[in-house]
Amino acid sequence: MATPCPRCGHTKTESVRHGFVYRRLWNMGYHLRRCSFCNRKRIFKRDRSQPHPDDVTAEQLTAYFNRKIAEAKGVTYVPSKGYGGNMALNSSEESSEIETRDGSSIGVAEAPEEVYEYRVCPKCGSGSYRRSRRRWYEKMVKRPKVARCLKCDHRFPYPH
Repeated sequence: MATPCPRCGHTKTESVRHGFVYRRLWNMGYHLRRCSFCNRKRIFKRDRSQPHPDDVTAEQLTAYFNRKIAEAKGVTYVPSKGYGGNMALNSSEESSEIETRDGSSIGVAEAPEEVYEYRVCPKCGSGSYRRSRRRWYEKMVKRPKVARCLKCDHRFPYPH
């Protein structure tokens, strides 16, 4: 979505509520977004091969983001073997295999959520932070509440 907003010129857009207008435009082959700067509604022609955002499961979304992270690191993503869709079977051993360009494989395990006992930023040690909104994909995979450090802008799990 690289076309600039006609009002303010910014190219960044955000999602809108999936209501009546959104669904009608989606059925006609368009995608409704809003400008991040001026909040103007923007309509884009959508790629019909993409599924509706409500039809994507948490497993597909997690696999998609793992693949994007692997591409950003310059490695090949290989999904884990033995995942049968049952979270109870593999919840403690859930991991993915990432294969590097030289052929070796690296196991990337899902790290357990760390508990921040001292209520400080783990990056800079500052005690000034605020609650931050979770992103839409973080809500889908049910990540915990997050905080943002006011000093270094680092995001970390919100210490209760």
